[in-house]
Amino acid sequence: MKAVIYARYSSDNQREESIEGQLRECTAYCKKNNITIVRSYIDRALSAKTDNRPDFQRMIKDSAKGLFDVILVWKLDRFARNRYDSAHYKAQLKKYGVKVLSATENISEGPEGIILESLLEGMAEYYSAELSEKVIRGHTENALKCKYNGGTPTFGYTIDSERHYQIDPRTAPVVLEMFTRYDGGSTMKEIRDYLNDAGVTTVRGKAIDLNFVAAILHNRKFLGEYKYREIIIPNGIPSIVPQDLFDRVQDKLAKNKKAPARHKAEDDYLLTTKLFCGTCGAMMVGESGTSSTERKYHYYRCVNTKKRRTCNAKHKSVKKLPLENAVVNSVMAKVMDDNFVEYITDAVMDLQGRESSALPALRKQMEDAERGITNMLNAIQAGIINASAKQRLDELENAKQKIELQIIQEEMRHPLLSREDVTYWLCRFRTLDVTRLEERRRLIDSFVNSVTIFDDYILITFNYKEGTERVDFEDIKRSDLKSVGGPSFVDTRCTQKSRTSVRDFCVHLVSTKLGGAAATNGEHPA
Repeated sequence: MKAVIYARYSSDNQREESIEGQLRECTAYCKKNNITIVRSYIDRALSAKTDNRPDFQRMIKDSAKGLFDVILVWKLDRFARNRYDSAHYKAQLKKYGVKVLSATENISEGPEGIILESLLEGMAEYYSAELSEKVIRGHTENALKCKYNGGTPTFGYTIDSERHYQIDPRTAPVVLEMFTRYDGGSTMKEIRDYLNDAGVTTVRGKAIDLNFVAAILHNRKFLGEYKYREIIIPNGIPSIVPQDLFDRVQDKLAKNKKAPARHKAEDDYLLTTKLFCGTCGAMMVGESGTSSTERKYHYYRCVNTKKRRTCNAKHKSVKKLPLENAVVNSVMAKVMDDNFVEYITDAVMDLQGRESSALPALRKQMEDAERGITNMLNAIQAGIINASAKQRLDELENAKQKIELQIIQEEMRHPLLSREDVTYWLCRFRTLDVTRLEERRRLIDSFVNSVTIFDDYILITFNYKEGTERVDFEDIKRSDLKSVGGPSFVDTRCTQKSRTSVRDFCVHLVSTKLGGAAATNGEHPA
């Protein structure tokens, strides 16, 4: 008689026999009963409650080849954890003349053996269900206390000694930056590429992929929401992403999911949603057409000339490329102007000073706590030690830890930036290759609030207070990118850092608040 051994180890029960132990007892059974072992099938750390067991399925498939007569298991619950699956697969094996035997459970061939086998399988099923209930019960108790229930920890958090979620100072800023970038117009692919270029990995040390980015952007845990099965506890864990930012990202995710094709088509027209007709006030949208010579043309057209035909503007349509070039030239002229950089830097620093009041107070508390700890340590070194001194030192250490966490949270909400940070971020735009679509888009989305087309000129409104510029149509017709040339404009003051940091990136969160129009527009540099 030829037999194969099937061994399985379930990771949810650490008291089970090891794979080696199962194989040893099965081998001893075969020697005792003169059974030849053909091979072994082994599934490690897999439950019998699922059919998704690779070696088990391979064994069932091989049973049809007539290679063996018996499947030997340590116990019957290694084969299946419920009576339905057991009966199903045993019936399938019976077609090919294959039986299932237990090395440790002596089951006779008669009617009483059938009863015993059914009893053992029923007990295994009961045990599995009871174990599952106990696990769920324990997890539910943990959930009511907002404790970690096992599995891979969530990116952005660490687990403390009491199994509570705590903000990870290393990865939490990355989560915030991902939300901010998507809110600012970056695609998931761009975010993925940025993180991989920055050397960011998952909790398990793997490269960032699109599934990871999507999971992060959809995860309500970053709002501080704890969830386990039907249990949902708002503010159960520390939050990483502000509510308003999270809501904006969810709106954009929903819109992009509903109309991905439309979104892609709009991307090529850089002034979409920013371009307006000065005569009727309607939006101008991108279109394309083909001439009799099969040449394709791209232009922007006033919507009222298409549908209602109520607009009598001189320029009902404007060629796409010259118009976009004119806008890019105007923005680059601003960026290359040191006075402009100085003005924006002053405005950012002023706004930051007015809006961020919590951080200075927290840092003052930190100084006081550190000073108190130093004084207590000096006193202990001088021989002045008693129970109250030890208690006071513990209180100061605990207070310091809490203040440190509050500072981290506040810095993520309102990053404090130096003048050098702001200047560096602005000067980085001087290095853009404006012949590339993505970098042209980045420039326009960062600085341009709207463009209005009148009969003889266009009016560009920038994302800062009183920032406007007039460009005549004669200049538009001659617009190209020769004057800005792309990446040849490199300011040595702006190339000292090789990679954008979280603090560098956060500048745009502040700068978009400089004017009312910019704040409502919600556009940020990627």
